[in-house]
Amino acid sequence: MSDLSQSGGIRLPELRRGNRKTQVGSTKHFTGGIVLGEGHGVRLGLESHLEANCAMVLAYRPNIKEIIEQVLFEWFDTFGEIHKHFIDFVAVREDGTTTGYAVRPTERASQKYLIELARIKAQSISLGVLDDFRLFTEKDVCPVELFNARLFHSVRRPDQFGDPVAKDVVRSMTGVVRMGDLVEKTRLDGMGFRALVRLIRSGHLKTLGYERISHDVMVFKAQEV
Repeated sequence: MSDLSQSGGIRLPELRRGNRKTQVGSTKHFTGGIVLGEGHGVRLGLESHLEANCAMVLAYRPNIKEIIEQVLFEWFDTFGEIHKHFIDFVAVREDGTTTGYAVRPTERASQKYLIELARIKAQSISLGVLDDFRLFTEKDVCPVELFNARLFHSVRRPDQFGDPVAKDVVRSMTGVVRMGDLVEKTRLDGMGFRALVRLIRSGHLKTLGYERISHDVMVFKAQEV
């Protein structure tokens, strides 16, 4: 996502911050990129569809501040030989703690690979590089979380017209209300829905249950806007 600079021009996303360049193209597997973060954002490189899903769900969890891809960590085996491992993603939380993620399908997570990850986890934590290190597989992709993360991502750009209207509607709401009823009160149809979704993303609104965000979900005011 590009952003208008103060001079009136276009400011492109910041370049990747990892220690290894991801593949630009491949005939054998998915490659691509995603722009995350507020404003002009930061571009992350991706080398599988699973990495794309992982980045999306991690980036839109409430306590995650930023995601960094392909972070180098040097570890040693039982013989003391040094090896390089590029951590697919490091998630930095608002409190400053970090969790590294190795992204791999379960069918490719061999016993040897899992043993290596266990050593990397122990060494990275003991050295203070990470606070935790986990394997992320297709089993960790929750369909509800992924759907909502993609929705948050699609409406991430603020709306100078719709957002104030949605905030006025939320300020006056009481109790638990159907999302569609709030949209009707904005009188902005899709623009109003997107603005209300941004208020869910910011934590001002919360859904009553854990489900896909739609006009039919029940929401309540969690913070004053």
